[in-house]
Amino acid sequence: MLERVRKSLLEEALKSPTLLSDLAGLEQYVAESYDARAFVELLQNADDSGASCFTVLRAGRFLFAANNGHCFTESEFESLCRSAASSKHRGEAIGFRGIGFKSVVGLAKTVHVISGELQATFSRQRTTADVPQASRVPLIRIPHSLLPAERKEFDSQLDRLIADRFNTIFVFDGLTGSSIESEFAAFDPSSLLFLRNVRQMQLKSRVETVVTVQRQTDAPGLQSLRLASSDGFRKWSVMERDGFAFAFVHDAGGVSRLAEPEAVVHAFLPTHEPTGFAFKINGDISTDPSRTRVVLDESTLNGIRTMARFFLELIGQCLNGTAPIESEKLFAALIPYSNLGMVALQRRSFKTEFVAALKNEAKDTFTDLFLSPVWLNAADFEKLSKAAGIKAVPRALQDVDGVASLLRFLGAKEAKLDELSSGLTKTEPSIAGAAEVVAHIANLHATKQIEASSVDESWRIWPSEDVPVSLSEAKRSEKPLAEDFLDMVTEKTGTPSHLNRLVQGVTNSQVAKKLVPSDSSPSPVQQSPESVSPETPTRLSLTPWRAAEQQVLELLEARGWQATDVSRQNLGYDIEATTPDNEERFLEVKSIDYPGQPFTMTSNEEAVARQKGKAYRLVLVRQTSNDLEVAFIEDPVHRLRLTRQCRQWVWECAAYEFVSERFPLE
Repeated sequence: MLERVRKSLLEEALKSPTLLSDLAGLEQYVAESYDARAFVELLQNADDSGASCFTVLRAGRFLFAANNGHCFTESEFESLCRSAASSKHRGEAIGFRGIGFKSVVGLAKTVHVISGELQATFSRQRTTADVPQASRVPLIRIPHSLLPAERKEFDSQLDRLIADRFNTIFVFDGLTGSSIESEFAAFDPSSLLFLRNVRQMQLKSRVETVVTVQRQTDAPGLQSLRLASSDGFRKWSVMERDGFAFAFVHDAGGVSRLAEPEAVVHAFLPTHEPTGFAFKINGDISTDPSRTRVVLDESTLNGIRTMARFFLELIGQCLNGTAPIESEKLFAALIPYSNLGMVALQRRSFKTEFVAALKNEAKDTFTDLFLSPVWLNAADFEKLSKAAGIKAVPRALQDVDGVASLLRFLGAKEAKLDELSSGLTKTEPSIAGAAEVVAHIANLHATKQIEASSVDESWRIWPSEDVPVSLSEAKRSEKPLAEDFLDMVTEKTGTPSHLNRLVQGVTNSQVAKKLVPSDSSPSPVQQSPESVSPETPTRLSLTPWRAAEQQVLELLEARGWQATDVSRQNLGYDIEATTPDNEERFLEVKSIDYPGQPFTMTSNEEAVARQKGKAYRLVLVRQTSNDLEVAFIEDPVHRLRLTRQCRQWVWECAAYEFVSERFPLE
C-alpha cells in the first residue's frame, strides 16, 4: 500500500515540482486557518473510521493520537496524503473535503502513521531529498517508510497503545510546544455531543482529562446524553429531526438555558457561530476551511429552513402540552437571547438567516393564538379565554421570560376585550379579575376609546357581594358593589370618577349612585382650623393667573401670617410660615384644573411631609376665570391615600375632597 501510494505521488512531484511548492503554500494556509483545531480534526477522522475511543497523550518529546476505528484502506491513505481528494461524501461522514488533516502541520515537524500493516512517515527533509527541484515542499504529501531507528525511539509507548487495541496511531515529533498546549487548553468537551461513534476521549499532557459520553434513546428523535470530564458531568437532551439536531443542557431541575458563549452552531464539530438561542444546533452545514464560520450557501440555507420548521414544531408541542420533555422548561430554553426584531437588522449571519426563516415558516401558524393582556391576570385570562373559545398561551408558559416577545414575533397577538367578551357572559372572573376588566373598560371609556353602549349588561363583572354577576343582577340586588372591588377599580383607574361615569353611561345616574355610592371613596379630609378663618378679609382682591404660590402667599399675609416663598430652595415645601398664634407651618402648593384631578408629590416632599406631620399642609389651588379656590389639607401623608408611581418616584393622590374657600379675582 505504502509503496503504491508513494510511487504515484512522487512521480507527480518530479513531473511538476512547482505544483509541489504551491501545495506547500496551501498546506501552510490550512494549518493557520485551523489554528488550535488539530485535535478536533483528528477526533473527526477517528469518528469517521468508526472508532469508539480516541486518545491524545504526550510522552517525552512525542505526541500520540490514537483511535480504535478501522485501519486505513489504500484509498483512504491516499486521500490523507492528497489535498481536497477525500473519498468520503457529504452527509456520509463529518470530514469530506480532504484538507482537515493538514492542520497537524502546526503541531510538529515530522508525523508517523501506524495503521495495521501500514507504517509511514511524513518528513519535509526526506521529501526535499527526493524532489530537490522544488523550492519548498509540504509536510503531508509524499509518504516515506518508517525507519526502524525512528520507530525504536517510541516503540514502548506504541506497543502499549496497540495492546490497548488502538488500530490507528499518529506519532508527532519535533513538536511546537506552544501549539500543543493551545490545543490541550482549547479543546471543548462538547465536541463529542454530535459524533456518531466516539464515546470516549482521553487527553493526557501534564494533567489527564478523560471525556466520555453515554447515549440513551428515550424516544424516536430524542436522546439523553451524559457528557463527563475531569471537571464533572453535564446532562443533555438531543432532539433530532430530518438530519438536524438541537442539544439542550440540563441543570439540577431539568432542561435549562445554555450560557450564551456556549450556544454555537455545530457542523458535527463546534464552530464559532452563535445560534442566538439558548441551545446548540447541529447539522450538515457548510463552513469555511477552518470549520469555525458557517458559509451561507444554498445547502446551508435549505438546512436553516428545515431547522426553523423543527423549532416551530417544538414551540407548538410546548403550547399543546405534547413536548417530549417538560414543556415549561423546554419553552424557556427556546427563548432567544435578544429581541428577534432587532436581530433581523444585524449583519447577515447564521443567526439572522435562522430568524428570517422562523418568520417566514411561521406564516399563519400562530395568528389565532392570544397572549394574556397586560391589564388582566393570568389565572382569569386562562378562565375567560377558555369560556370564549379562543386559543390562548397556557398559564404555565405565561410566566416564562421572553415568551410574549417571541410569540408576537411569530404572529401571536395580545387578547383584547372583544376576544374575551363572549367569555364574560358564560363565566365570571375572580373579584380581582372583575376589577381589572372593569378598570380597563373605565379607562377606555374615559379616554373615549369605547362608548358606554358597547358594554354588555350580561357581562358577569359586577360583584355586589362575593361573586361577580351581570349588571342586571347587580341592579336587582339594590346593594352597592363590593367595597373591595370598588377600591381595586379606583386603584387601577386612579380616580373613582372613571367608574362612576362608566356606570352612569351604561345605566343612569340613579343606578350609578346606588351601585357606586359616594361614601365608597375615602372619607372626606377634615378641614384644617385655618381653612376658613373669620379673619380673612371679606373683600380680598387677588390678581388672576398669577403663580399659585404667589396667590397663596398673598392670602396668608392677608390673614396675618408671616410667610416666605422658599419654592426655589428644594426644601420639600414652597412656603415657610408662622400663624398668628406663633405656630410653624410648611406649605406645599399644588395647582389643579378640576376637583379630583390627581396631583403628585416628589419623594422629597413626601419625606418632609412625613417628618413635619401636622405642621405640614398641602394647599390645592384651582383658578377659574372668575375665582380662586384654595383647599388646605393637614398632615397629607397620614390623611390621604398616596400611590407610588414609577415615573420618576413620586407620590400620587387621586382620592380627596376639594373643600375650598372661594375668592373673587379682578
